[in-house]
Amino acid sequence: MGYMRHNCIVVTGRDWNDAVGDAHKKAGALFGSLVSPIILSTINGYMSFYVAPDGSKEGWAESDSGDECRSELIKYLRDTPLDWAEVQYGDDNNITKVIQHSDEATP
Repeated sequence: MGYMRHNCIVVTGRDWNDAVGDAHKKAGALFGSLVSPIILSTINGYMSFYVAPDGSKEGWAESDSGDECRSELIKYLRDTPLDWAEVQYGDDNNITKVIQHSDEATP
């Protein structure tokens, strides 16, 4: 038995110097099929993609691997002009929150 908690990353931006495409490639290399296609907004040229949760329970090897990959992607995203957020939801204790995001200072 384990503790369930989902974490995902949402990324949005305009394609400044292919920043969205490059971040999408980085996410794909880290997460494979858990990365959505790039979605173009209806207006203003914004593009977004999503990194889905790994589905593993906390403390399992798959969860630890997902944590490491999310940390690596977020480290990469901090050096881009993109907007992003890591969100926690589906927690066994009903805790939903933004874990970290592009508008905060680098820790």
